[in-house]
Amino acid sequence: MKRFFLFFSIFISVYIFPQSYHAFRLIFEYYKDQLQMVRYEEVFCKDGNKIVFVKVPKKITWVKLNGKFYIGTEKLKLSPPINDLEDVFYKYLDTHKLSRDFNGEITIAEKLFTIKAVKTNGMLTKIVRKFSNILTEMHFIYLPTTKTFEDILSSLKLSDESDLPYKIYSILNKFLWFTPKISKDNLEIYAIDKNGEEVILEISKKYGEFKIDSFYLTIKKSSKETREEIKNEISRVN
Repeated sequence: MKRFFLFFSIFISVYIFPQSYHAFRLIFEYYKDQLQMVRYEEVFCKDGNKIVFVKVPKKITWVKLNGKFYIGTEKLKLSPPINDLEDVFYKYLDTHKLSRDFNGEITIAEKLFTIKAVKTNGMLTKIVRKFSNILTEMHFIYLPTTKTFEDILSSLKLSDESDLPYKIYSILNKFLWFTPKISKDNLEIYAIDKNGEEVILEISKKYGEFKIDSFYLTIKKSSKETREEIKNEISRVN
């Protein structure tokens, strides 16, 4: 389990939206104005389903397919929700009933973060998120391709094996984005909820506030509203 958490923790952060494209993306992450990370990836997207080949800094593939997520190299195992900056931006717009139909630049400011997106001819070309001392930029380069989404998908090996109960994934999917970190033998989840407020969860094999299959989950920090949403989701999935 620990190896899985380390494997997954390079991702920060399901909403289906009808758009299809093939693009290369460049992601830059700055900490206190100093460049810390560059990621280069190729993306095939069809009607909200997505295949992402991360090429730099480490080769890895992740897939969003009909509400499920997979991640890996040769065999892609079932994964907690993976929301990239594009997903975060659209998820935020949908949660707050803001229109996706815009051209030019739009900026949204919350208490803990700001997010700016630029669209040209109806297509996203740049997304910038500022969260605490971390600035993340995503740039899109759209290109035609002779490969279909189905062709690419058929070349991948997806597995419904999972290192966490799938019931936990439905809880994590309620957040705009989250970052997993290992603390001793437990997994701590640092998340931002739909209202832009901080959430901290702890997942353990030994102890916790709520039992979910063979794991325990503890809500260490959240708003009253988000805590109730998490508790209701735990009751539903259990």
